[in-house]
This record gives sequence, C-alpha cells and structure tokens, in this order.
Amino acid sequence: MLPPVRIDRLTCILLRAPGVAMAAIWALSISMASAQLPPFAVGDDTDELDRQLPQKVPSDLIEPQVTARTGSADRFARIFSAELRDIEERQAEILAELETLPPLQQVVQPELFGYHSGPAKRRPKWVQIDLGEHVKPDAVALFPVTVQLENQKVVGYGFPSRFRIDISDDPNFSDYQYETIVDHRSTSKLMPKEAPFYHEGGGLGGRYIRMTPISLWKPDPSLTANLETGQEEPEEVFALAEMMVIKGERNIAIGKPVSALDWDELSNFWARRYLTDGRTPLGVPSGLEPSPTLGYRCDSEKATSRWVQIDLEESVPISEIRMIPANPPNVVPNPNLEFPSMFKIEISDSPDMRQADTVVKINNGQLAKPGNNPVIFPVDSGYGRYVRLTVERRNAGPLSFALAELQVFSDNHNASQGKTVTAEESVEEDNWSRDALVDGFGSRNNLEGFPEWLSALSRRADLIREWREKEQQRLDLVETTVSRGIRYIGSGAGALMLLIIMGLARGRSRRRRDLESLRQQIASDLHDDIGSNLSSIALLAELGSSESEEPELVREEFDEIKRTADKTVESMRDIVWLIRPGEETWKQMIARFRETAAKLLRAHEYRFETKGTMHEERLPLDFKRDLFLMYKEILNNIVRHAEAQRVQIELETQRGRLLLRIADDGKGFNNLDQNFREGNGLKNLRRRAQALGGNLKVRSAAGEGTSIQLTAPIP
Repeated sequence: MLPPVRIDRLTCILLRAPGVAMAAIWALSISMASAQLPPFAVGDDTDELDRQLPQKVPSDLIEPQVTARTGSADRFARIFSAELRDIEERQAEILAELETLPPLQQVVQPELFGYHSGPAKRRPKWVQIDLGEHVKPDAVALFPVTVQLENQKVVGYGFPSRFRIDISDDPNFSDYQYETIVDHRSTSKLMPKEAPFYHEGGGLGGRYIRMTPISLWKPDPSLTANLETGQEEPEEVFALAEMMVIKGERNIAIGKPVSALDWDELSNFWARRYLTDGRTPLGVPSGLEPSPTLGYRCDSEKATSRWVQIDLEESVPISEIRMIPANPPNVVPNPNLEFPSMFKIEISDSPDMRQADTVVKINNGQLAKPGNNPVIFPVDSGYGRYVRLTVERRNAGPLSFALAELQVFSDNHNASQGKTVTAEESVEEDNWSRDALVDGFGSRNNLEGFPEWLSALSRRADLIREWREKEQQRLDLVETTVSRGIRYIGSGAGALMLLIIMGLARGRSRRRRDLESLRQQIASDLHDDIGSNLSSIALLAELGSSESEEPELVREEFDEIKRTADKTVESMRDIVWLIRPGEETWKQMIARFRETAAKLLRAHEYRFETKGTMHEERLPLDFKRDLFLMYKEILNNIVRHAEAQRVQIELETQRGRLLLRIADDGKGFNNLDQNFREGNGLKNLRRRAQALGGNLKVRSAAGEGTSIQLTAPIP
C-alpha cells in the first residue's frame, strides 16, 4: 500500500517539471539505501513515536545494549510495516511489566559454586536429594552456576538445556517406581542464562527428587583450565548452583543429603552438599520496594558476647530460622558489618532463657561467608516463645556484627515479623535499630517468600526471552522492509507518478462535479425562494396599481410588498453566506445560528445553548447548507404555527456526532395519531436529515408543545 500523498504540494512538480520529480524520488531511494546499512544513522529530529520508544533497557535484558531506534531506516520501516509497529508496541509492554518484577542480579559466589559432575563416562548423569520423608512439593527450582574462570565471568556454567526432574520413594528410581515432574527440552538460545528454572510440583509425591540431564553443557574452548587445580575441563559438564524443593514458604531441601552418579570435589569450589546449602548466585529473595531501614547492628568494645532476642508473644512450634545478612547500599565494605562467625540460637518459653534448647551452634570457621545469601537453619523439633541469638567474640578485637533480618518460621509462617525485639546492646542511629530486625525488609529492599520470588523471576525470564525474540524479528523486519522499499521506490517511480496524476485528474473531475452540483443548488434556491418572492412582489404591485381608488387596500398591498421584499433580502443574505469563502467553520455557523434566532424569535422568550468542542476546520458546503436550512425552517414553523411563548435551542458536538434539539411550549399536534399525515414541512425536514446521514425525531402532543431532535455525523 502506498503512503498518503498531498497532491497540492506535488502538482507543480509533476506538471511543470517531471524530470525534477524523478530525480527527487531517485535521491530518496538512494538515501534509504544508505540508511539500511548498520549501524543505522541517528537523526536529530525524532518524531513522537521515536520519543516513546525505549532507548535503554534493563541490564539483564540484552547485551550489548539495544540498537538505537531513531535511525532513518527504522523510521522508514515503521511507516510501511504495521507488523513492526505491533512488535515495538509489545516490546514496550514487556519493558513496562519488567519494571514490576525483581531483577536477575548476578553475584559471583566467592567461595562455593555448587555441584559439579565428575569424569565418569556413564550416561545419563544424575543428581538427587533425599528429603527424609514422603512429601508432595509445591514446586522445584534449579539455579544455574555463575563462576569466574580464566578471569572471565561465565553465566549458566554447566546448566543443561534438556533435562528431566523425577520424584520417587525408591532411591534407585527403578523402572515404573517414579513419576516425572517435568521433561524440559528447551531449544531457545535467547533465554537468560542466569535465570532459575521454576516448575510447580503438580501434586506428585515422593522422598527422593532426581535431576537427569539429557544433554550436557559444552564449555567454550577458551575455558580449558579449572580455576584451582589447573586440570583441563571435560568436553561436557553438568553443574548446578542450588536445587530448591518448595513446600509452602520454605525450601525443604536445605541441608538434605545429596547423592549423584559422580561428582568433582577436588577443589573447594564444588561439593555435593553445596547443592542444598541455600546459596544461589541471585542472593536474598527480595522485591522492588526500597527498604526504610538497614537492620540490626551491635558494636561493643569490651564485651565477649552479646545477645538479641525476639518475643513471639506465644509459644509456637518452630521449623526454621533464617538469618539475612546486612548489605547496606552505596557504602564501602565495613568489617564491622560482617555476618557473625561464632554464635548460637536458643529457644525457650522464658525470657531469661531458662531451660532453653540450643537449636543452632556455629563455631569460628565452621560457616562460610554467606555473601548476600540468607543463612537458613531447619529446626527439627523446636518449640517456644522466645528466640535468642547470642554472638561471641572470636578474637581480641571489638565485638561487632550486623543482620538485616531474623526470620523465625512456624510451619510456613514467619512468626517473628513485627514482634518485640530486645537486645543487650544496639546501635540506634543511621537507620539501624533493633526493631529493624523484624520489619520485613533487608538492607536494600523488602523481603519476599521463595514462591513469590521464584515465580516472579521465572516470569521475568520468559519476558526477556520473548523480548529478545521480538528484537530479532524487529531487526530482520527493518532490514527486509527497507530493502523491499528501495526496490519498490526504484522500480515504481513511474507508477507512482502515474497514480498521482490519475489522482489529480480524479480530484479535478470531482471538483467539477461538486461545482456543478453547487450551481444546481444555488439555481434551485434562487428559483424556489428568490424567484417566488419576486413574482409575488410583481403581482402585488400590479394589483396595487389597479386598486388606486381604494387607499386602504393599496396600503395593505404595499405592506405585503415590503414584507416580501424583506424576506427576499433575507433569503439572498442566507444564500450569499452559504457560498461566501471564509464562512465555513463551526464558529461562523454558531454565530449565524444565534443571529437567525435573534431575528426570528424577537417575540419569544428563548435560550440558545452549545456544548462540546467546536473545531475550527472547514465544513463541507452541502452539510452547512442542509443543516442551516433545516434550522431556519424549524424556527419559521415555530413563529408561524406553534403559538409558543418559550423556545429552547441546544447544539451539542461529542465524539464526532452532532445533536440539535429545538423545543417549544406551543399548541403542538398529535403526530402519534394513526390519522396524522405529515405535511410538506416535516417531509422536507426528513429529506434534509437523510441528506446529512442523520436521524430526525419529532415528538409533539396537542397542548404540550413540540420537540425536534436531529442527530448526524460531523464530517
């Protein structure tokens, strides 16, 4: 389809200098040809659509940054391709939704990577978790590994694109003794490699959950050496940072035994137990709401131990305790804000910890630095009202530590949020406070449960994949559209000129027809109105001259001549107004309506109201003529026949439609009577309403006045 062309601007070029026009078209095609070559040129003048297109995208969406979309090739393709506009509209919707989802913030684990398969040649390789009892998990999540090898960050290291997750009560997964939760066979290379795989359990149950890769990951040839051992990497690798089994709000796989076909534990970076240690490259499950606090902090110069305690307000069963490390934004790492390295956690029904049960005890060096990951301790049989964390000094220096949050789970509910916190010592300044230990926020953002967080990350991954697919389609479509447009412009220049000339000829023919129609209308008006009035004047003058002996009768005849002449003058003014240039807008139309009402309704009490927006565009002559003559005829009928005292005139424009309503309180007529027959006046009104493409409604009853309503589209 050809773009719309303004004929009035091209007329002179085509008729007077066709060679110049051909040169201009050819120059346009050459400029388009140069614009299609990457990178696309970016102009200084961008249209409204260009300003709405995103020029920056989230860092996890695409690397490198998306190509600018304000080049001439993009603008050209956008004009001609509705599909391209649909793609960019969908991409904008995706970016808007991504702003509501937590980002895939990658954190390279400084010490612990996860599980790594060994050198065994047997296939298929597998790794499984023993949950300790038969359970029906709500969901399973797999986290890819992010590592630093050969000074290069590798995202998705060892993560297979095709795998199965099965569940069984048989540790050997014998034939027909297991059920498949998911058989994943992804072929898209546009899925973000840092995104976790998340799948709901589907109501299946068992004690053991096994992941079996169908095809192993192949490393880049440049990554040939292991970071610590220096041994060459095998041709194919299977590795996972973490495997979560979600039940309610908890990861019930924390600390559970892991077995596998084979494993690599030659270095400190890989171990089977790291698969269920709760550490992932994505850190603490967080949302987007900024945190008003930093957490709880203790600084003591001389004390050998300090405790902080939460009152749960009632004794409850305790199934899990989570410690969220403090991670203040925009600050230089401070050793005083480190996660405690020697501590114990006790549960008791007494605030002074009498008869307390110690559910966690960590000695110096026993717990690796958590980085930005939560430290989770499952509790087998905890019960109590008070939970106390006691931190001990590990050396001769000051006792300093910090936590963003301490969560105490009773079944699937965080029973500690918003509860009362007491402490031996607490920093109460710079957004640090003991109450911040249970406010539901980390040091940077609000904390979320595993199901909500994983579901949001999974949705983000799907949107990123879709955005990248759309971006590929968009780039291909821009190139295809521009190339095709160049061919069309180069080969169709003559056809374009022919079409323009044909359009110009059609426009001239249409204008001639319109002018001829206008002449006929003016001739008809002059004949019907002006001609009739002049004939009446001539006849009355002749009668007056023959009745010179009767002065009173002559005076009446000459009065009638004056009235007829005045009417003729008014009709002539109406015709001149209709065809006069510069009198074609709504503003002039409304002014004429008011003037006509003031003249015809001098003896009446009337009100004239306008509503809506009256645009300043020119009105077609036929629309203007029919509407005005209808309006004037209705007012004339009121003056002549209605015997009314008050008249209400309403003119409203809304959503491209016109509403004209004229009502009077005159004697009316029974137009709903079966014997009622419309006269020439009503028939003439309906004919003009039909010419306007509108609808005319007449409501009247004897003694109750008349209401006439016209609705018509505004051209």
